[in-house]
Amino acid sequence: MTSTVLMAGLFHETHTFLAQTTTLADFRAGVFAEGAEMLAQARGNGSPMDGALEVADDRGWQVVPSVQMSAMPGGMVTAEAVDRFEARFLADLEANLGQLDAIFLILHGAMVSEGCDDVEGHLLERIARTLRAAGREIPVVGVLDLHANVSQAMIDNSTLLVAYRENPHSDARETAVRAARLLDDLLVTPRAVHQLHLPTPYVLPPTGVGSAANPMRAVLDRARAIEAEDPDVIGINVMAGYSYADIPDCGFSLNAATTGDPSRARAYLEELATLLEAHLADGYPSEARLDDVLARIDALPPGKGPVLLVEAADNIGGGSPGDATDILGPLLQTGRTGIVAAINDPEAVNACKDAGLGAEVTLSIGGKTDNHHGAPVQVTGRVRHLSDGVFDLENPKSHLASMRGTRIDMGPSAVIVTQQAEILLTTHKTAPMDLGHLHSQGIRPEEADLVIVKAAVSHKAAYDPIARASFNVDSAGLCTSNLTRLPYRKLRGKQIALDGTRAEQADAHHS
Repeated sequence: MTSTVLMAGLFHETHTFLAQTTTLADFRAGVFAEGAEMLAQARGNGSPMDGALEVADDRGWQVVPSVQMSAMPGGMVTAEAVDRFEARFLADLEANLGQLDAIFLILHGAMVSEGCDDVEGHLLERIARTLRAAGREIPVVGVLDLHANVSQAMIDNSTLLVAYRENPHSDARETAVRAARLLDDLLVTPRAVHQLHLPTPYVLPPTGVGSAANPMRAVLDRARAIEAEDPDVIGINVMAGYSYADIPDCGFSLNAATTGDPSRARAYLEELATLLEAHLADGYPSEARLDDVLARIDALPPGKGPVLLVEAADNIGGGSPGDATDILGPLLQTGRTGIVAAINDPEAVNACKDAGLGAEVTLSIGGKTDNHHGAPVQVTGRVRHLSDGVFDLENPKSHLASMRGTRIDMGPSAVIVTQQAEILLTTHKTAPMDLGHLHSQGIRPEEADLVIVKAAVSHKAAYDPIARASFNVDSAGLCTSNLTRLPYRKLRGKQIALDGTRAEQADAHHS
């Protein structure tokens, strides 16, 4: 028998300390599609929605396409953007209530709007209320990013939440496939699912939650072992959390779904929380000053490949503006050469376009978004490349595909070459999660001496294989790994540093 499934997507990782808001226009510049257009846009693009639709086609679902909206990580989402999603989605829900067998959602889990600290929880509550009012009891299944800040409301108002397991997110599409197959299993063989949620007091920076290293690796491995040992456990989510959302539910959490004894599943979560604590020191990595890093680079033996200067404080994939200059400026002042960097600066791109290909330009680049990411840096160089900034991912499983699919639009872009550096200038900030980001613009990072990478962990799949060494550099920026620098207000005493510093102590320091 054919199952009728309402499908939609709402995806944003919200950095609440940024002054700039994420508007409806930002979603339209990312992913915004409704109805049949949503299906046409998603199919074959390598995104989580593409994966879910593959299962829908295979299992013969009758898909009711609603709306899909996704924007790059950034500041607080405007009420207008959330209202736009809800207006379309809730209308489609009401119009199809009588015929629906299930609801399937592609979510992030760390979305904050101007009026709501828990957008996904609020959405799921509204869905649950609507279903109850209509006397309908159908499965509601959602896909979550590994960095979701999971709330009890999200757990209580869904049937099953299924999260990514890798960071970088090479398994985003695969996770949606897994979630859709689990939903189909529930449609074919209905059974009661118990979801349990265990928040922890720990807020870890993005640099501390890569899945190749502890604490994530240890906890993820044990979670997979538990799933293999207990056939009643449908899945365990190890949620790294997203540390730049100043909301009560921010932080590392654990969730389990089981068809068996909930108390046994609760014991599993408590075991995993204890394992996290055993490896907690690895979750708060330290970063070195640029001067110290350069001294360590100079002491390296000769080798092939560039050295990565990882600028986690301007982690584009974490929401920062992509125009920080706190590494680029001082690095240029040292006189070093062979540098590759990318700066998001629409104004500088326009200046390059006006000057024309091959022209010599003197530009003031970067440091224009706010006062947290350094000051503009003056450079003089030649315009070597101009483009529309559109490129296809070289790795279709890139972390970036989880947000945008495999075709990426950086907006009009330019490359300038100076005596010291090749610098990519973009109109839309673009996270360095795939080498196509640079290759498409004629830049070969493999041949550089130093590459500045504006990321925390998401770059690793692309850049680590070409690098001879990598250093995380302590620099200015609102995606800092030192969470005590941020003026938290809502964390209710959660731990934000290895020394046990709690959010209220950091708050007092900043007041």
